Amino acid sequence: MNVSQTMQPALGSDIQAQIASPGIRAAGYLIDLIPACMLGLFGMIPLLGAIIAGLLLLPYWLLRDITGRSLAKMLLGLAVVNKDGSPATTGARILRNVPIAIGPGLLIIPLLGYVLAPIFAFLLISTEVVMLLTQRNRLGDRLAGTTVIRR
Repeated sequence: MNVSQTMQPALGSDIQAQIASPGIRAAGYLIDLIPACMLGLFGMIPLLGAIIAGLLLLPYWLLRDITGRSLAKMLLGLAVVNKDGSPATTGARILRNVPIAIGPGLLIIPLLGYVLAPIFAFLLISTEVVMLLTQRNRLGDRLAGTTVIRR
């Protein structure tokens, strides 16, 4: 039994029809990467650059959905809600982004962050992509009990 089958009774047909497709969610992630790449440029500063980048990227990824809609979600007409369709709490909106924020957050660790951050980021983003494609929800959505819908 896959997740979409187990979610249907809890979500109801109205919210199920509004769940954003994996393709539009991937497009949203790519849009949200633009500001992150700009912040990541601080990593080019010798010695302290990675730490500065980590200090900037960690809150960016954690708080990007704090209002229920990141920059990409606003542009694409998407919103984060609980699986039952009710508005997601602030805590849930932050929790859903923890898997994405771990990699950049590890850059804060001097020297070791250079090694750990790319490894963890790759593993977690890969897991997120596989889950999104197979279950229509990311690991972060499963942790927080949320989903992304079209408005």
